[in-house]
Amino acid sequence: MFWAGGNSVKRQGSPVKLLIQAAEPKVRARSRPSAEHVAMAVGAVWLAGFVVLYLATGITVISLLSVAPLIVATVADERRTAIFAGTAVALTIAAGWWQDTTTDAIYWARVAVVCVISMMAVVVAGLRRRREERLARMTAIAQATQLALLPPLPPQMTGITIAARYRSATREASVGGDLYEIIPTRRGIRLIIGDVRGNGLDAIRLAGHVLSAFRRSMVASPAMEQVAREVGQAIGPYLGEEDFVTAALAQIAPTGTLTIVNCGHHPPLLRHGADLQPLTDGQPGLPLGLADDYSSFTANWSPGDRLLLYTDGLVESRDVHGGFLPEDQIAAALAAPGCDQALDTLMNAVHRHTGGHADDDMALLLLEHSSSPPSSANGHPRRHP
Repeated sequence: MFWAGGNSVKRQGSPVKLLIQAAEPKVRARSRPSAEHVAMAVGAVWLAGFVVLYLATGITVISLLSVAPLIVATVADERRTAIFAGTAVALTIAAGWWQDTTTDAIYWARVAVVCVISMMAVVVAGLRRRREERLARMTAIAQATQLALLPPLPPQMTGITIAARYRSATREASVGGDLYEIIPTRRGIRLIIGDVRGNGLDAIRLAGHVLSAFRRSMVASPAMEQVAREVGQAIGPYLGEEDFVTAALAQIAPTGTLTIVNCGHHPPLLRHGADLQPLTDGQPGLPLGLADDYSSFTANWSPGDRLLLYTDGLVESRDVHGGFLPEDQIAAALAAPGCDQALDTLMNAVHRHTGGHADDDMALLLLEHSSSPPSSANGHPRRHP
């Protein structure tokens, strides 16, 4: 491999586009019955079936009437479940009155069983609804956090085409400890990609501190080494004994010169023509917050060149035999016609290689030096109609 040192999300476009895309599945979902409607239909058929069975044969198993509210409670709220629970109890009492068994103690015991199970179904429905509401609130918080750590990126910035992808190793999570940001400044475009050790809320909080410090420093600091030092100093108080943050910082000057500061991170990959090479000076620095001084090095970036920055999820993806992703597959993916297509191809290659098993989060950031002139003099992305 050329480096020293597994659900995917597309990070590009405006927040409005993201909201539109999020709303589209909901519109399509209305064309098919919801799970709640299906469960209510099954519960109604269940009750109606017992009525038909009794009218046709005179046979009824009273206690099984309570199954209907249990079915509905799996997806419906307590109000709808209570309707089916009341119907089951009413049919149970009506059956006893019709069979003239209301003076039988066994009959009333069966009625009591139906009442208890029906009430339990209502309680279960209420508990499930409240749990789902809490989950929805947590999801909303996670989405807000996601936009903070993995902000939507413009498709182009000062003549540079940009694409990004993110995949969380945890299926239920939309964001982890990986981070990235790209911001135009008067000195050129400055960017960071980083990986916080560990996962969970602690990793997310630390990633937030890193991005906050980077956004403060990247405008005022004249040199990228100083940006790295200031970010490390800012997050120092938040680092635990075993915490660390690896990162790669880069500046793309208007002249096309790349300035790289590597803070214990995997080296960026530069695709020049058909060649793919890691950008490194052979001496990667310590992770952020663990050193007082950082060094930088420069590289040329010509029109048509592509720069890939990534996190552990790419370089540490393994197949069932423990083998890493072959470098020729990465090179082939980066040769795709567009940046978006290149990252999609790379994500698919990783998915095939690992069999869909992700052991680490993966963030990918791909930039291409466009031969077209900058979109604006002040570094703001071109506006699209």
